[in-house]
Amino acid sequence: MKKRNSPMHTDQGKKGLRGALIAIFIYIALVNVGDALGAQYGLGSVVTALFVLALAAVLVKTQSRKDLGLVLPHVGNYQRVVYYLPLLLMVLIQWFDGLEPGMGASGMGEAALLMLGVGFVEEVLFRGMLFQAIEKTSTTRRAVIISGVTFGLGHIVNLLRGYSASELAGQIVLAIAIGILLSLLMARTRSVVAGAVFHILFNFSGTVTNQGSESQGLFLIGLLLISLGAIVLLLRPSLQKKVAVS
Repeated sequence: MKKRNSPMHTDQGKKGLRGALIAIFIYIALVNVGDALGAQYGLGSVVTALFVLALAAVLVKTQSRKDLGLVLPHVGNYQRVVYYLPLLLMVLIQWFDGLEPGMGASGMGEAALLMLGVGFVEEVLFRGMLFQAIEKTSTTRRAVIISGVTFGLGHIVNLLRGYSASELAGQIVLAIAIGILLSLLMARTRSVVAGAVFHILFNFSGTVTNQGSESQGLFLIGLLLISLGAIVLLLRPSLQKKVAVS
């Protein structure tokens, strides 16, 4: 079913789309500048974390909670289990090989600070602002696909952070799948709250756990299968809630 948007609704969507794209550009710039300053002065990810948290504060101050998706999810008890269990599994599976060798309390604290900001900001940008802006100008289906794919392709900037081409390719494929999954979750629940919590925990787990083992490829396959399975569940007509993906 396609959503028909009024001219006013479409104009609001176009304005929101410009705002979302500008905010995403600012976010990417802040991350890269923060990484460069952290490397130059031996501060690790602290500068980046502070920049991202500052951006989060600005977004919360200048945007409405509804536009950011910071509202309570519209789901029932059964749907909470079906929607959120795959997300929990994707977080837990990363702990299979334990912590990264040499990971100490300071490293975990630094990772927690960074991922708190990154997970929150990326959800309100891609699933809050961008998704809702596209939905107002087009259809929910396109909003899911475009915001999900854009989120995945946005990880190409990790080339600047020292990742190899093969590592980056795996990241992008997984990020697109997870991006579409979280966009579907937004379409069903009209909230980014659960997605932001998952995003923070998922990124934190991936940072502090052992990702260099021989089982890393199996982890990637497992994460992809779980995310694809969750996408199928969210697309089931019996689970449709407020918005029909058109």
